[in-house]
Parts: sequence; structure tokens; C-alpha cells
Amino acid sequence: MNTDPLEKQSIMVLLVDDQPIIGEAVRRILSTNPNIDLHFCADGMSALEVAESLNPMIILQDLVMPGIEGMQLLRRYRLSTKLRDTPVLVLSTKEEPEIKRMAFEAGAHDYLVKLPDPIELIARVQHHANACLARRQLTEALRALRESQRQLMDRNVALENLNEQKNRLLGMAAHDLRNPLGVVLTYSEFLESEAFDVLDESQREFLSTIKSTSEFMLKMINDLLDVSTIESGQLQLDCRPTDLEELIRHNVDLNAVLASKKKITLTFHPGTPLPRLLLDAGKIEQVFNNLIGNAVKYSHSNTAVDVCWEVKPKEVWITVNDQGQGIPQNDLPKLFKAFGKANVQ
Repeated sequence: MNTDPLEKQSIMVLLVDDQPIIGEAVRRILSTNPNIDLHFCADGMSALEVAESLNPMIILQDLVMPGIEGMQLLRRYRLSTKLRDTPVLVLSTKEEPEIKRMAFEAGAHDYLVKLPDPIELIARVQHHANACLARRQLTEALRALRESQRQLMDRNVALENLNEQKNRLLGMAAHDLRNPLGVVLTYSEFLESEAFDVLDESQREFLSTIKSTSEFMLKMINDLLDVSTIESGQLQLDCRPTDLEELIRHNVDLNAVLASKKKITLTFHPGTPLPRLLLDAGKIEQVFNNLIGNAVKYSHSNTAVDVCWEVKPKEVWITVNDQGQGIPQNDLPKLFKAFGKANVQ
């Protein structure tokens, strides 16, 4: 299979030579290849302008011309933004090594003594045209890549702005909802403590439903506020010296009532004593309460939940071990995602 990238593509060649007879001879040689489109320029002074206008794949350049030397034209090609990478094949009557060295230093890609063998000339033109096409394709691919990167950056900026607006909106909505829900929860707690005895069974159930639902919704709103605050990068930590053991023990005691209802043994196993640590007690307590509360909530009755710690170099590891059913394999990707919830029965 022919993998030549120029198999069906026209090769534009510009011949710059002051001798029409050379132009005709080159035309006849290259005309045997139907893919080659030859253009001829006999005026060296206008060669640069013609080359920039045509933007050929190959330039065949004579070295000895009236008005301007071929070496000077080679340097001008290399200074042109359009032509600096265009292959230039020198056609010269001189076979001198020093002339060849000067031509290559001036920017020539190849050097042929005219008139070259037709098979050799066509082969060299095709070879350099392939290289030119590959460079142009690479340049275009890089340009397209840069444009895609620019568009991607613009979209990322737009998405960041939208995300920031979303966080502000969620924060405002959650904040506005939290106050009235807090009032509902407070009044339900007041009724439960002050008027529970005068309510009948159905009214007590209604009140209990109002309270539990208010607590659930208030927790959801607090979680929403926390997430929006974290995502917006505005989370403020109130770090103070804290007794970590006392903080853990307090959260174990808070969950002890729920554990006893399910006949679950909830035990705290403190490790090596620690000095007071600099941390945000409220945030850490929220984490402990979630971990311990979920361990009790989803554990089977007549089992045990153990809270332990282990001191390591520059770290303290707190673990909550339960005997629940665990998280289904399909739900593991939901871990550590906002509002992710497993299908735990």
C-alpha cells in the first residue's frame, strides 16, 4: 500500500532562474510527474515577492543571477515568516565544496548541479515536498491544539464563574432556609417538653414527625452550607488548643443512648496520651459524630462498635470499627462525594 502523503496532492514548485532555457528544461523534466505544478520566475529582484504570494512547497533557486545573488535570496527566504521553513533546492553550475558550504549556511536544504538527472531531480523534489507537507501538517495541528487549549481555558474560566455563582446561590438559599427551620425545630422541642402530657397519641406522633423531619432538613441544609463554603474556598477554621481525647469521648457519650437502644456496645479505647492539639474542634466533632453515629445506625443489634486511636510520627489515627453490613461494592465510588449516599438497608 502506498503511504506517500503526496500521492494525490499537488506539489507547487517555484523555479527562480534568469535563464528561460533552464526554466524550459526543468519544466520538461517535472512535467513527467502530473502532481508537480511548476511556476517560473526569471527576475531575482521580484523572487521574494512571488514566493511569498505563491507559498510553494519547494523553491528551486539559481545561485548566479543579475541584480541579486542567489545567496542573498536564500537569506531573505529565511527571514520571511511565510518562507523560513520552505525547502530551497539550489541549482548551480558549480560543483565546488566551498560554494556548497556557503549555500547550506545561507539556508539551502539541498544542492544540485544543473541540470541534474531527471529521476534524481523528481526524487529530491518529492522527498523535500513530503518533509514540507509534514511540517505544515504539524504546524496546523499545533495551531489547532493551541486554539483548543485556549477555548478550553475560556470554558474553564466560565465554568469556575458559574460554579462560584452556584455556591453563592446555594449558600444564600441554605442560609435563608436554616432560620425558619430552626424556629420550627425549637417550637417542636418546646411543645415536646412542655405540652407532651396533654397531647393524645396521634398528636404526639405528629409532633415527633415534625421534630425529626425538621432535624433531618436542618442537617441537610447545614451540610449544604458546608459544601458550598468548602467549594468556594471560603472555609474558615477556628483552630485552638484542644483535648482530643475529651472530644472523642464526648462524641462517644452522645451516641451512647442510640447504641443502648439497639443493644450495641459502644466503647472508646484511648491510646497514648496526647498534649492539647491545635485544631478546629467544631469541624472535627462533626466528623466524629458522623462516623460514630453512622456506625451505630447501620450496625446490627447485639454487636459492638469500637473507637480507637493510635499515635504515629506526626499523625494521630482515629478508627471507628463496627460490625455492620458494610458498603456495597457498587456504591464505593460514591465515597467522599458531596451528598453521596449508599443503598444500605
